[in-house]
Amino acid sequence: MDLPTRESLVELLSSRFEVMGAGDGTEALALARECEPDLILLDRFLRDQDGLTLLEELQGDPATESVPVIFLTGDTDEATLEQCLERGAMDFVHKPAKPRELVARIDRALRQSEQQHRLQVLAQTDALTGLANFRALTVRLDEEFKRSTRYQYPLSVVIIDLDHLKAINDGMGHDVGNRAILALASHLRDNLREVDFAARFGGDEFVALLPHQTAGEASVFAERIREGLRTVAVVRADGRPAPFGLSVSVGIADHSPLHPKEGTEALLKAADAALYEAKREGRDRVVVYGEPEFPTPRTQRY
Repeated sequence: MDLPTRESLVELLSSRFEVMGAGDGTEALALARECEPDLILLDRFLRDQDGLTLLEELQGDPATESVPVIFLTGDTDEATLEQCLERGAMDFVHKPAKPRELVARIDRALRQSEQQHRLQVLAQTDALTGLANFRALTVRLDEEFKRSTRYQYPLSVVIIDLDHLKAINDGMGHDVGNRAILALASHLRDNLREVDFAARFGGDEFVALLPHQTAGEASVFAERIREGLRTVAVVRADGRPAPFGLSVSVGIADHSPLHPKEGTEALLKAADAALYEAKREGRDRVVVYGEPEFPTPRTQRY
């Protein structure tokens, strides 16, 4: 959009929002990638390109694909306006924009975007623990594996199994079993680095992804989880501590220049085989895949 129009819009919206302006599509794309705004107000026709072309570029970038876009357009052709919405724009406003209408449409778009984000989070979150679920783990593992391969740094997968959950459920009820799962989830979350990722893999299994960590380095993290869990008490619904301690069995494998894996499935299977060995040896221990005398990998635990 032209400079006077852009300056007028910045002045109008600055009383309600933090606003940044860009002179053309190239500058706008760079600014959006850097700042990841909550919303983009985009002119249909830019000085250096078509607004629809910029919309495609925004949607093709993971950093900006979910940012809602409202088009400003002087075009009244219904087919063109429908095309804007079909391409992924959230809304459009005719130029010259009426201030109250523009602000109202921005507010609505922000609310809709926030609701969509909440739904996405819920779809990828385990209801009991608040950690990521299997669906989110699959996406994140694929991303981390690709980065690890591209930049040649290690990635460790740590599978953590809560020992004797069935006995806890059978002896004291599922409520106490759920409290044991929550205790482990909280302890795990407290020990993660900012770059790490944890998910609930199944009923009593959790998975942690540790970028830039070899399996040996990840074993230090796993031992900290295992040892620290001994001091974590499970409190029953009546406020009394449960008469048992918690322990975990842990299997670890890495994808690294020294121990490359063919893909995410192979990496998970290797960590799973290490977990099986930890349980076979008596539980309450950490096993690293690939250590001397490690048995042939198994694809299923019994």
